[in-house]
Amino acid sequence: AKRVAASCVWLAGKLEESPRRSKHIIFVFHRMECRRENLPIEFLDVFSTKYTELRHDLIRTERHLLKEMGFICHVEHPHKFISNYLATLEAELTQEAWNLANDSLRTTLCVRFKSEVVACGVVYAAARRHRVPLPEDPPWWTVFDADEAGIQEVCKVLAHLYSLPKAQYIPVYK
Repeated sequence: AKRVAASCVWLAGKLEESPRRSKHIIFVFHRMECRRENLPIEFLDVFSTKYTELRHDLIRTERHLLKEMGFICHVEHPHKFISNYLATLEAELTQEAWNLANDSLRTTLCVRFKSEVVACGVVYAAARRHRVPLPEDPPWWTVFDADEAGIQEVCKVLAHLYSLPKAQYIPVYK
């Protein structure tokens, strides 16, 4: 699990806007493991056999992850649809919908639903928050290839996210 977690972080960094070198991922995960096991934190030399083994494990596990995902790792974010949808609906909810779309990335919505459905869900949630009416005859979401059940699920997941307690700072050093 530790190996897979490290490879997932490394791969995620490559796919988004913050790629990290493999050595940085290895150093961080090595340090976390030392802390978790209550071992003294030792410097990991890049020329050591342990570092070489960890690096090979990282690369091998990344390959396995990519193979399992069928090398499909592009996730379309809902943000690119929001402005167009709101312009079409003539609603002034851009900032609220954008904030909700950002927060939706803390959930599994981007892999459970098409981006169009998530975008419609955040537009609907923003409209509900600000009591902005949206056209219902015909239903506005049908124009954007979304279904009502998907939109309701997006709203439910976001409502659950906002019902969770705020994150607490946990000191790393004892």
